[in-house]
Amino acid sequence: MISAPIGFGIIGAGMISSFHAQAMERLEGARLVGVASRSKEKARALAEKHGVFATDDPAELLARPGLDVVCITTPSGAHLEPALAAIRAGKHVVIEKPIEITTARVDQILAAA
Repeated sequence: MISAPIGFGIIGAGMISSFHAQAMERLEGARLVGVASRSKEKARALAEKHGVFATDDPAELLARPGLDVVCITTPSGAHLEPALAAIRAGKHVVIEKPIEITTARVDQILAAA
């Protein structure tokens, strides 16, 4: 039994992020905390649809109370930096495939985790 909902955040507000947000709404014991995107407008649109916090600064999302897991839904090749930031902030990370575009970048994520 889950005593408190697991708080999720999304970094990257492109097309696939909406699917992640919808999945969180349907998942018992999960709740969406907020969205970060380079595009403040895209972050705001997704966040307003789900009634959560929006920012264009991933660090601001990572500092939100109740955030446990971060879904990285940025474009392929742009997963490394937000993944490392989330890992350094002590968050669990779910990365949209592919995890990264080179073995060296994947290895950096794995070493950090």
